[in-house]
Amino acid sequence: MKLSNLWKEKEVTLSFEAFPPKKDSDFASVAIAVEKIAQLKPDFMSVTYGAGGGTSAYTTQIAQIVQGQGVTALAHLTCVSSDRQRIHHELDTLRQAGIENILALRGDYPEGYDPAAPRDYRYARDLVEDIRAYGGFAIGGTCGVRQPGRGPAPPEGEGGLRRGLLGDPDVL
Repeated sequence: MKLSNLWKEKEVTLSFEAFPPKKDSDFASVAIAVEKIAQLKPDFMSVTYGAGGGTSAYTTQIAQIVQGQGVTALAHLTCVSSDRQRIHHELDTLRQAGIENILALRGDYPEGYDPAAPRDYRYARDLVEDIRAYGGFAIGGTCGVRQPGRGPAPPEGEGGLRRGLLGDPDVL
């Protein structure tokens, strides 16, 4: 189920978040934990992308386990250290896995990151716009506290924030 529809139907929802393992050897324990949490019947479970995208390969696999338990999955997708080709590969993988919901995030700057260097995605809004053009996903956006002097100042109100900084995701 697309989360944009869920939130139209329910005023209050319950969710949990799963984190990919840092080591391959820990994947089985994460899978077992996800299965146990799914027994609590949350409305959805989000699956993070892993710090710096380092464990992102597990995001789709864990999201598939979530959905295999009858719970809607929300896969995180970050763009700060990705190019368009990699993002489209991730979107292809998520679509093939039957995942319909993406939380589009810029992500944390990895060590040695040069924010001034040319890249396909500078902000989450660039990712949201690309996912929307790709089609077929409910897109979530989020925002954090802006540190003075870092990044653009947010436009006034939620509408300005949605369009200006986040590329107008389906849910905020």
